[in-house]
Amino acid sequence: MKVFHGSDHAVNVPVYLGGKSDNDYGNGFYTTEYEDRARSWAALNGIPEKSIVNVYELDINDLKILDLNDHGILAWISEVVSNRGINQEAAGIVGEHLVRHYKIDTKSFDIIKGYRADDSYTQVIEAFLLNQLNIYEVERLFYKGSLGNQIFLKSEKAFRNIRWVESYEVGISEEDRQSDLYARREVNRFLSERIKAMLLDGYQVPGITAQYAVQKLLTYQKEEQVYV
Repeated sequence: MKVFHGSDHAVNVPVYLGGKSDNDYGNGFYTTEYEDRARSWAALNGIPEKSIVNVYELDINDLKILDLNDHGILAWISEVVSNRGINQEAAGIVGEHLVRHYKIDTKSFDIIKGYRADDSYTQVIEAFLLNQLNIYEVERLFYKGSLGNQIFLKSEKAFRNIRWVESYEVGISEEDRQSDLYARREVNRFLSERIKAMLLDGYQVPGITAQYAVQKLLTYQKEEQVYV
């Protein structure tokens, strides 16, 4: 399969354990199936006028793949929290409980697939942990930001199965930058309005909040895409 990696330079040979451990899924190599997402990530990692998209062929035939989308949003949140951590103390306490109950054991997997959560969107996860959002609102806000799914190479075996094809420069238009900024402003506006409603109007968030998930110990039904 063809995958893409956005950066500020060409990455001809991805290096096993050459990254940082506090990224979404830990220390590894982050790619995506979607070229437009790689272009956007390249702009974030480089300079808008000169960013690099790296193109690879990834042989997944003999790789063990964990798709977090098959395990529900709580599994994904738990994975990100366990790797990135949480700055806010109260949110961190709830996060520890979620990780204990909902994190998938990833040790035996070569690749992890799931949402991407860049730094500015970790506030959405924190808001969920503080019971300001339910799980469906978390999903909607990440779709709204068009952050997309990523394919994370985790094992040495996965690194042996990736082959660099080419790299090319991309320029990100002002329209693209404004679209991204607009999405982030919309997320911030939604979170601000929610906090105001809770503090001033006594609004109670319906549905599956972090508190509810910790108390009930839910099970994800993949076929129906619901928690029970």
